Amino acid sequence: MYGYDWTDAYGLYKLDVGHKIEKEIRPVFKEELDYFDFGKRWSYPDTDAPLLWAEGIRRYVLNGECVAEAVGGGFYTKPAIKFHRDGLALQPVDIDALWGLNERIMLGLEQKAIAFIRETYDKYRARGMEFVTAFSGGKDSLALLDLVSKALPPESFYVVFNNTGMELSCTLDAVERAKEHWSSLRFYEAKSHLAPEDSWDAFGPPGRRMRWCCSVHKSTPTILKLREITGDCNVKVALFDGVRAEESLQRAAYDIISEGAKNINQVNCRPLFYWNSAELFLYLFHGRILMNKAYRYGMNRVGCTICPLSSGWRDNLCNGIFPDEISSLLSLVESYADNVGIKQSERTSYIEKNGWRTRMGGRSLPNGGNRVNEVIDENHIRFDFSSATQAWLSVSVMLGSIVEKNNNQYQQFIGGKEYTFTVSDDGLSVSCAPYSQMDRFVVSHLRGAANKVAYCMGCKACEAQCPANAFVIDGNGKIFIREDKCTHCSHCIEFTNGKGCLVAKSLKSSVGGIDMKLSGIDRYKTFGLRREFLEHFFAYKSDCFTVGQLGNRQYDSLKAWLCEAELLSASNKGKGSGMPTPLFDKLERLGVSNPLTWAVIWTNLAYNSVIVRWYMFNAPTGEVYEKNDMVFMLGDDGSQSTKQNAIAALCETLRHSPIGSVLKQGIPISSGRSYKFAKTGWETPDAVAILYALYRWAEATGRYAFTLAQLDEARGNPEVPGVDPVSIFGLQPESFKDILRDIALRFDKHIRVSFAVDLDSVKLSPEITSVDVLDLAIRQEA
Repeated sequence: MYGYDWTDAYGLYKLDVGHKIEKEIRPVFKEELDYFDFGKRWSYPDTDAPLLWAEGIRRYVLNGECVAEAVGGGFYTKPAIKFHRDGLALQPVDIDALWGLNERIMLGLEQKAIAFIRETYDKYRARGMEFVTAFSGGKDSLALLDLVSKALPPESFYVVFNNTGMELSCTLDAVERAKEHWSSLRFYEAKSHLAPEDSWDAFGPPGRRMRWCCSVHKSTPTILKLREITGDCNVKVALFDGVRAEESLQRAAYDIISEGAKNINQVNCRPLFYWNSAELFLYLFHGRILMNKAYRYGMNRVGCTICPLSSGWRDNLCNGIFPDEISSLLSLVESYADNVGIKQSERTSYIEKNGWRTRMGGRSLPNGGNRVNEVIDENHIRFDFSSATQAWLSVSVMLGSIVEKNNNQYQQFIGGKEYTFTVSDDGLSVSCAPYSQMDRFVVSHLRGAANKVAYCMGCKACEAQCPANAFVIDGNGKIFIREDKCTHCSHCIEFTNGKGCLVAKSLKSSVGGIDMKLSGIDRYKTFGLRREFLEHFFAYKSDCFTVGQLGNRQYDSLKAWLCEAELLSASNKGKGSGMPTPLFDKLERLGVSNPLTWAVIWTNLAYNSVIVRWYMFNAPTGEVYEKNDMVFMLGDDGSQSTKQNAIAALCETLRHSPIGSVLKQGIPISSGRSYKFAKTGWETPDAVAILYALYRWAEATGRYAFTLAQLDEARGNPEVPGVDPVSIFGLQPESFKDILRDIALRFDKHIRVSFAVDLDSVKLSPEITSVDVLDLAIRQEA
């Protein structure tokens, strides 16, 4: 990916390795200028060529100068244009001249992409894979298809257009034109058997962290179509896609080749991964490759008519230019706002400020809520269903073979062990024993099966995950397991992160989070625990509260944070100075600049700060959060101002301390005048920090010997007093065992671990305290 410099020639830029583009660039056409009434202030010809460029979607740029910018906007509100230059006379950008400036670099990019495609083809053809080019009708897939068609013979790959049923008409037109342009290629259309309106009714509107729509209307139909095309239910596919790193922080974290990331039988290959939009549009213009008309109206990306990830800018273009195409789904968004209890007078603001996009579960949905009640009693685990869409016996055979039946009692082998099931006459209660013999995998899979019984509506996402063609959704939307083919691999459960069902994940009230009492969340006067505040306390200790360097409200906030971090004695929570704790004495020796200091503070806040504990349990790792999103995620309890103040203090802590950027609990990302926070999790956690967190857990629970299963079961349970290191630091659960093993090798007097196939154990020393653990780091510093 190259950066660019603007030249003195009208509308021309020069790609340069020495510069880094910070924002996407896109061409601006007459249709967009007409929509926003630019003709009242500027003049421009009626031409198909671009007339100028826009950086970062909204900034209209001419040779590096921002001549106008768009402000605001939403479904119902057209963005306002702020002009910085009046009376401009625009002219067509000379594409041939633009190519001439950049021909050497562009030809190099093209040749490199073609070489990558051919090398990838040779590599995976040797493994017997089929090849597919994903096609959406957008700019990325158009460039991708052109490159693949140059690199490979037409009979060597399929082209699959995934029609979500929510496409704009100009996208469907672009697909038809592409079929004519590349007439020798084999085009296929993949489409869900569910109409979008029906799936939205069943799942609820998709949200930024509830993107069920991508599975149901994109990946699942594509996988099923490939099985149909090839006649192979276990077909292995190398799929060329148009994903680019520039598009988002999340996509930038992808690999150029990802094996099994989307599906166990799929390899995603990304020839355009390092291209930016300046290079991409230039390639399309020079090749005279057809372009989706949506770009001529100002869209930076095409896609579904309504998308939970789209901007207010795109929302307005969709509703302003394609109102008939967007109306049915927009009405469902409006109905959701009504169900939430938003007043009619406030509905427009609620929708345009993304309230609906922050949905985290089935609250306020007519069909939302928890349909499964789990009870553990007398060595039994029982599932009681308020309603069921599937039969337990039809679903449970995916877990293991049922070997014996006696009336309503069944014997079943799961994971090599025999269990007894009892199913009530009405099918709304299932009990399984012995619970004491179940490991965490068996319990998790039972919960997944229970969720399928309660929620499954036949979306076929599970069917696409089955590598043995054993999982089938019949014509009535019912689950049928081909027992002679099922290998009990549990892919149909585990791909939903243990929920077992996409509908359950979308509708359960606790989806994405844990129900908690939120009293006491606003103790900080909107101020976070800033690094500069902690430095002030480290410098003056108890005397800092009389120095007068901070304001009174800031001092009140600092006292609250310090007490909850256990650096200031609890007896001094009121007015006046307090006494530093023994823990402070340890951390003082480590210093404010040491990440371990902040890791210890963050751990203690997990136990004492309601808002921090809520964030750990309710904001999953791997997502980007906005302040307004988190306010909405807090739910309906408490006043709006209380919730806003608490989230403001949390965001300040993430932004102004190493907790956000170093521990990566919320990396601040500038977004105009505000910030987003990417919670990626601590990738390389300090060993002493993990050990400290384990000892805090042991002190809180009274358990100095435990299994990983017990730690997992307690995770996120508000009834359990301890908070485990995975939740505190946003670690990947599958890597935690390796982390513990490494720590045990280094600090064998503090922790011993034993991991076997069916048994694991973690043992800490009851004679050692969590504060004692810090001596390990202090000795290292010395």
